[in-house]
Formats: sequence, C-alpha cells, structure tokens
Amino acid sequence: MLGPIVRISPNEIHCSDLNFVDEVYAASNRKRDKPMHWVHGSAHTQSAFATSDHDLHKIRRGPLTKFFSRGMIAQLEGDIHRLAQLLCDKLLLQADDPIDVAVAYSCFTSDAISAYCFGDSFGFLDQKGWYPNFHVAELSTLKPVFALRFFPILTKLFDLGEYFLDYFPEDLSLLIKTLKVDMPNQIRSIQTEIDAGVVRERPNIFNSILRLESERKELLNLPEEAISLLGAGTETTSWALAVITYHLLSKPEVLARLKRELEQAVDDPQHLPPLKVLEGLPYLEAVVQEGLRLSYGVSARSPRVPTDEDLVYRGEWQKRPVEYVIPRGYAIGMSSVIAHHDESVFPDSNSFTPERWLDANTRKTLDRGMFAFSKGSRSCLGMNLAFCELYIALSALTLRVFQRMQFFETTEEDVIYDHDMFIPMPKAGTKGIRVTIKPAK
Repeated sequence: MLGPIVRISPNEIHCSDLNFVDEVYAASNRKRDKPMHWVHGSAHTQSAFATSDHDLHKIRRGPLTKFFSRGMIAQLEGDIHRLAQLLCDKLLLQADDPIDVAVAYSCFTSDAISAYCFGDSFGFLDQKGWYPNFHVAELSTLKPVFALRFFPILTKLFDLGEYFLDYFPEDLSLLIKTLKVDMPNQIRSIQTEIDAGVVRERPNIFNSILRLESERKELLNLPEEAISLLGAGTETTSWALAVITYHLLSKPEVLARLKRELEQAVDDPQHLPPLKVLEGLPYLEAVVQEGLRLSYGVSARSPRVPTDEDLVYRGEWQKRPVEYVIPRGYAIGMSSVIAHHDESVFPDSNSFTPERWLDANTRKTLDRGMFAFSKGSRSCLGMNLAFCELYIALSALTLRVFQRMQFFETTEEDVIYDHDMFIPMPKAGTKGIRVTIKPAK
C-alpha cells in the first residue's frame, strides 16, 4: 500500500508527511513514549535515550539537559578550537598512508565529548595513529541492534560476558568490555576524585551529576548514560564531517566558494574567530546544513507512542483529501532518510547543493523538513555541541587541509546510504571515505 500513512507492522505505522511532524514529535507537555520493541535494540536500555516511558525519560534527561545548552557549550568553545587545530596538524603530518576520514574525525569528536563527560579526553588525537578509537567500540554496540530487538533476552549475556571476554568474537568482546568494564571504571574514577576532595577548575558532566542529591540521581544508570553520550557525541558528527568532506572534494567549485567566504572572515587559519562569527557566515552555514541533510543523523525510523490522545491525520493523497485516526497507544514514526529525500521539499535531493539553504523564500520549509536531530521532547540532546564542532572543524579543515587532501580509491558508493544499523551505513565491504595528503609545496 502507498500513501502518506503506511502500516509497517501490526503495532506501528510510518508517516512521510512532514506537515504532521509536530503531532508525531510533540513538545514535552504532550506524552510520547518509545515502543519497547524499539528500546530493546539498544545495548544501553537504562539510559535516558533508550527509556520508553515519557515521564521516566523526562526525569532521566533532566540532569543532563543543562550541560548542552548554548551557554554551557560556549564554555567549551576554546577546547573545540584547540582540538580542531590538533586534528588539522595530525592530518597534515600523515602524508604517506591513506586515511579514513570518518575514523580521523571520530578521534576529534570522541576527544571532545570524553573530555566534557569525564574531565580528561581519551587522547586519540595525541596518539601516533588513528587507532585505537571509540568509533570501533561504538560500531560494536550497534551491530547487534536488530538481534536485540527481537531477542532482548540476549542482553543478559552482557551481565555475564565480562567474565568471558577472552572467548567471545572481537566485536562482542569489545562491546561488553565497553559497557561493563570501561564505563563503570570511568564513573568510579570520578567518584574517587570527589571522595578525595579533588576540585577541578571546570566541572565535567559526570563529576557534576555525582555531586547531586541522591534522589536526583537514583534513577540514573551512569555507566549507560556515559556510553550513550559518548556514542551520540562521536558518530553522528564525525560522519557528517566525513560526508561534507566527500562532497567538497568532489565539487571544487563549492569548496572554492566556501574557502573564499572563510578567507574574508579569518585572518589566521590557526586562530579562528569565535563561533558566533562563524555562525554568521551564510555559505558555511549552508554547507553544514546540507551535510547534515545527507548524513541523516540517525537513519533508523524513530517511532513515538501517544499515550493520552488519539492523533488525527488530515492530508492529501493522489489529489484527494484523506483523514486517518491513529488511536492512542499505537506507534507512529518518521525517518530522516525518507524526510531528507522528499522531492517536494528538497528538489534533486540526492545532490549536494548548499545553495538551496540560501533562498529566504524556501528556508522555513527546508528547516521544517530537517530531521537530523529528530524533533520534540526527545530531540537530540547534543545538537548545540554538534553545531559547534561542525562550524569550527569545517572552517579549520577548509582553510588548512582540504587543498592538500585527495581521494584514495574512494567512490560514491563509499558515502551513499546503503543500509540501516541505527546510524546510516554505506555498502558492505567499503573501506571508508579514504584520502591521502599531498606533500606541501
């Protein structure tokens, strides 16, 4: 069956009409649960992100929200500038070997979010190469997503798995080690600091949360919140940067226009102006938005369950009005991949065209169609951090690195969405968006 509302399982329907988005993804005063079937696919089911119940989600998300306000992210700006320059320095020193830019960029995003979470970064940009990194650990948590949805009892293996790490396949072993060993150790280390009376110059997320009154943190599973924040803060932003890199290198005229705009605003590429200056550059903003559109954020459908109200859909199909009543308790969702390729909103949607974002007449429609950070009361917590990283890193890369960067055995198939693993994945067997760095002239 075709149409704006399609039943995709006995208990879930999918909507492709962006005019209905504010009903599906409503503000926090209207309750929206997540279906348990969807939650079961997460390896960290006790985190706020994977919480099914609307009210419990609100309680768990509450202590984290303030850390991702624009004001709090502004305090991190100096660290993001430093890490972006360190990323450029490291790339420019890698003149011999091919580099998977998604892996390289994940070292940047992992260092940023880990420093904010724990006070000290993982130090991936300080090591000689690009491995180890959290990108590999995060992919290991996503690979079993569909098996866990249909067989949630498998999560019980995680509780016993730390005793059998040496006997499991490498991916599963890394998953269990990250969930059951590394993250709890990070939290215990911070608690030890607090107990010893150590006061850091600038509080980090988990240092601050561990200092809360007991009743405010009793419903939080801190190791699972840590893995959730690290995963979200690493993968989606690094993939967006990788997608932008591919398209800029593929379209020299777009890269040239972006570079001209930045050169007019930046005196020294190694000392970029403040974020608020970069945010005011229209073509840079257009490139960031187009990169987010074609990197999708989360590719998995994102259903919600209205528990206290029936939803009434009124739209049009084949030039005839249609009306459907979606009863309360029934899951309905939308997908960023489908939304971002709605040709009525994004004409020639497969094309990387930043210019579409510069048209004031259509901008409101485009913004409404963007789904990279989801919407409503469960929208992405880290959106402000992601934008900060994208603006600063993209500016530094454009001015310092891209003119020396060239593809290495990379084609469009290495970037185009092929299948869903919660995050968008290219074709199986791809070796990534690989580049080499040309020697300096």
